[in-house]
Amino acid sequence: MVRLDLNESAYPPLPSVAEVLREQVARTNLYPEFLPHSTRRAVARHLGVDDSMVSVGPGATGVALQTLHAAVRNGARRGVDTPELVTATPTFDGFPILADMAGLRMRGIPLDARGQVDLTAIHGAIGSNTVAVIICSPHNPTGAVVDEAVLLSFLNALPPHLTVIIDEAYIEFSTAAPDLAGLLHAHLGTVVLRTFSKAYGLAALRVGYGVGNARVMAEVQRLEVPFAVGAPAQAAVPVALAAHTELAQRVTAMRTQRTRLAQQLHELGAETLTSEANFVYLQGDDGIALGSLLTTSGIPVKQVRGHGARVTVGDGCTTEHVLAALRATAASA
Repeated sequence: MVRLDLNESAYPPLPSVAEVLREQVARTNLYPEFLPHSTRRAVARHLGVDDSMVSVGPGATGVALQTLHAAVRNGARRGVDTPELVTATPTFDGFPILADMAGLRMRGIPLDARGQVDLTAIHGAIGSNTVAVIICSPHNPTGAVVDEAVLLSFLNALPPHLTVIIDEAYIEFSTAAPDLAGLLHAHLGTVVLRTFSKAYGLAALRVGYGVGNARVMAEVQRLEVPFAVGAPAQAAVPVALAAHTELAQRVTAMRTQRTRLAQQLHELGAETLTSEANFVYLQGDDGIALGSLLTTSGIPVKQVRGHGARVTVGDGCTTEHVLAALRATAASA
């Protein structure tokens, strides 16, 4: 079975990271740092920001939950007793779960016909009970990116008390990454999330981070769970951040396979949306049918009920496996 439903990296940890992880095996009897200050410092130095602007947690998902809890607290101080989260749908399956955990009602705004986040519609849906907005770019599950100028304009127009989470889990794969400083300057309540689960191939370690203005991040940092970031993750992060060449090679390989898979699917009569992530998206009824076909062929993909199917991009062998399954089905039809 070839799993292409979780957007995992097709490759093991970067060689330099694998070495430091091997060294950690003999130390698993010891606790990690009570709070992840050394990891925070490594991320802050990598980004060129102060430590006070960074929160680290168990994956970007963990930091997202901290940030949503902080947004609910801020809303309560303004008298909001039925807090609301606004975001585009379909989206990451974890967001509805996190919203429920934080006591938020989630309002989903449909993507436009091209699978893009409709910022105009999201802005129109913001009301007096809205305490948080989440924007994914590249978007999960379509891979679409929000134009930087449009995103900055959107952020500038938001109420100052609003918390805005910009989920950049797939940003390393994108050729259109927005300027981090520009995002944080455009709206003081912005928190940008990133992860080591995707491009860095460290999904099992559960480590990610958020970066924002110090005033906002002070509240998010107060919600960090003690011992939540394990020692292997704390050891791996600075090494992973320093492995620029190794990471670039991985990203280039993925982009090559992404282009190949999209082109071959097109030749087979299946259209994909333009993606800046490590997956391609098959939209509509045809996409749903192809997703079901691949899954029943032993290649599980993410089936987005009522919308389409998302196929993780693997290595060359994985791409050939997908295409072979589709060709065999077409030949027998």
